[in-house]
Amino acid sequence: MKINDERSLLTQKLIFKKSMELFVIKGYHNTSLRDIAAECGISTGAIYHHFSSKEEIAVKLFNDTILFLNNLFEETLQSKKETRYKIKELVFNLIRIAEEDKITLQFALNIKHKEIIKDGKPICSSGPFEMLRTFLKNEMQKGNIKKMDSYVATVCLTGIPVRLIQIKWDNVIKKDLDIYKEEIFEAVWKTLQP
Repeated sequence: MKINDERSLLTQKLIFKKSMELFVIKGYHNTSLRDIAAECGISTGAIYHHFSSKEEIAVKLFNDTILFLNNLFEETLQSKKETRYKIKELVFNLIRIAEEDKITLQFALNIKHKEIIKDGKPICSSGPFEMLRTFLKNEMQKGNIKKMDSYVATVCLTGIPVRLIQIKWDNVIKKDLDIYKEEIFEAVWKTLQP
């Protein structure tokens, strides 16, 4: 790879990183390309060298976040382990990502995605959510979890950890989320177990 190509990739990564941070902190509509350029320490023209618009950056971030979550969930769901273990891993992974990659998860959960993707679903009800819903429907058919509406089951799986994550981000709780992960899992499992 040429030095210019490497530089170009590094600049694009910086633009994505700073754009995501600004979209989370200020909101999509309240963030301008000028804001992104200032955060990156580059000119607005440099952004236009890589992207045609703020929307193009936001759509790429949206698609990358869906892919990230799909990969995160898919790895767990494709394992040969029992249902209880898979659900535990899903809960633990949400908590881990909340600590390790807070901005990405905040982008997934807090951004008004319809501002970015006019005809699309928000990340929290798109591909990753549907993947979990399909998994839970299949587990219900096998008798591995309680029969209930698949949307309710998916909300039980994701809603409990996500709500705790959000109150941690709001500084309602001060302790690390890791302290709560077993208890969160047990709460989720009690709602889903057969």
